[in-house]
Amino acid sequence: MWIYRSPIGILKIVRQPDGRYGLFYGDFCGGLYHSPVAAADDVYTRSTSINEWDLRPGDDTDAPIDLSEWEKV
Repeated sequence: MWIYRSPIGILKIVRQPDGRYGLFYGDFCGGLYHSPVAAADDVYTRSTSINEWDLRPGDDTDAPIDLSEWEKV
């Protein structure tokens, strides 16, 4: 699992039983991905289906550029 402590709270990338990776904000799953890198890319581009993240005002200076900026736990 990877976590990112974002301005809106913790985002998580969690491996699912079927091998895909879910992107979570609380209990809400913003999408399922073939890799954690793909999930992190959607966070960077604000295309996660998590409105609190995608539609937040401001620039992307607080967005993680890639998975290397996430914490692996």
